[in-house]
Amino acid sequence: MFSTTNFSDIQTHWAKPCIVQLAENQIVKGYPDGKFRSDGTVTRAEFAALLMKAFPNSEAVQNAEDYTDLSDKHWAHEAIKFATERQFFTGYPDGTFKPDAKITRLQTLLIFANSLKSEPNSPSDTILPKYFDDAALIPNYAKSAITVATESLFVVNYPNVKQLRPNQPSTRGEVAGLFCQALQYKNVIPSKYVVGHYPFTIQPQFDQAEDFSDGVAWVKSGIKWGLIDKTGKLLIKPTYYFHESFSSGLALVTIGGKYRYINKAGKIVIALNIERGYSFAEGLAAVKINGKYGYINPQGKIVIQPQFEVANSFAEGLAAVKFQGKYGYINPQGKFVISPRFRWVYSFSDSAAWVSNINDSKSGFIDKTGKMLFLDGNYTLTDVTGSFTDPPGSFANGLARISTTSGEGFIDKTGKFVIPPRFKWAQQFSEGLSAVYNGSKIGFIDTKGKVVIPLKWSGAESFKEGLAKVGINRGIDYVEKSGIFERKPLSGYINKSGKFAIFPQFDAARSFSENMAIVGEFNSNTKQFKWGYIRSPLK
Repeated sequence: MFSTTNFSDIQTHWAKPCIVQLAENQIVKGYPDGKFRSDGTVTRAEFAALLMKAFPNSEAVQNAEDYTDLSDKHWAHEAIKFATERQFFTGYPDGTFKPDAKITRLQTLLIFANSLKSEPNSPSDTILPKYFDDAALIPNYAKSAITVATESLFVVNYPNVKQLRPNQPSTRGEVAGLFCQALQYKNVIPSKYVVGHYPFTIQPQFDQAEDFSDGVAWVKSGIKWGLIDKTGKLLIKPTYYFHESFSSGLALVTIGGKYRYINKAGKIVIALNIERGYSFAEGLAAVKINGKYGYINPQGKIVIQPQFEVANSFAEGLAAVKFQGKYGYINPQGKFVISPRFRWVYSFSDSAAWVSNINDSKSGFIDKTGKMLFLDGNYTLTDVTGSFTDPPGSFANGLARISTTSGEGFIDKTGKFVIPPRFKWAQQFSEGLSAVYNGSKIGFIDTKGKVVIPLKWSGAESFKEGLAKVGINRGIDYVEKSGIFERKPLSGYINKSGKFAIFPQFDAARSFSENMAIVGEFNSNTKQFKWGYIRSPLK
């Protein structure tokens, strides 16, 4: 069988890397004259043969059909049988298959989209005109499937990404592009021809990356960290083994084993002799001097003398500190607002903090005057007994996540269950919504407990800056082998109506911070995972 990857007629073809990778995996082959003939059309029988080669592990879901125009001796009989058993293909009402008929671009997309057996996440009448100038040519019966194909980044349009040309016969090059997208081959199709592709603002090139803070982000190349701005410009070359986030224009690093605060140009601004330091928060940073913690301002002046055994960052105008073996809270002037009397404490969030008493070990939330709002075990839901199985999460939007033997739910600041503990797990509320998991899928609820975004995602993170990262399985041949999936879920972003703002396309992604999000990409050629950044579509 001829299967060379060195085709003589694809050297300048837009899909060359894709064609080569498919050939290397023995999915496509060329002709005896050494050509691939990428502009040649594809028949229904040839497409069935490609499906059998590309997705050999997909399971049969029905019996094969007998077609009046297909004999057992036809060269593609087994491939067509394979494709119909898996519902990739169906025949015509008259009982024929028409193996030698040219397959259209619309038909190829319908085969792939229908195999996903999923509904579109966005209205077809919104998505299709947005991405295709010729959306009017898409028949009504196909609109839902083409929307799914678009959301899955299956559609490759060359040379004009806005032209679907649904009724034109598919070329070998176009079919190759479709298979590469469905198989999640990375970096083999020019992104400008992939419908719905979201561009990188900063290309994946870093071994590790952190969220933007104060307009800059730390990135790692090799074993050292450097600093970039939102254009990807390197402000500080990889220099440091240790660092903290920038805040108030400064960041803590170690230089020659000593802690120093630097500015965004890498210049040392604060060179106090400290044993440990932390990032600035609300204009102050905790530092350890001679075994005790105090606080400095951005000019390096000690504004709260070192006197505490432990000191946390300021949050909502107060900082938790440990003094003479007990925890309390101080204000920015260093005065105790809540006297030291607790075994342990958390920082304030939404004007409440979780604490544990020093004497009776009772735990609960306090307000900013130190008044106990309620104690652990103050339940109003009759089917929940005993204490929390884990300490509650911080308050946000007036609610705190709690874990009980009945599941996870949310309480208000009186300890009353506003949302009963009925979820396997739930995330803290953010921007009025919480991601919840029912044991199978993840969705979002509002502060009343109403499901506002259906539980259908394989993964999700809290909303930040109006968007939430979600994961979705969109592999056609999604088969588990020895505990490792052939294709992992891809990450994208939804808005608060649950519609895609960015279609799932990243191997890994994180929440937005300062209108930028970290996204990761695995390069199958180099076998390396690299991180880059995208900019929010809402800004």
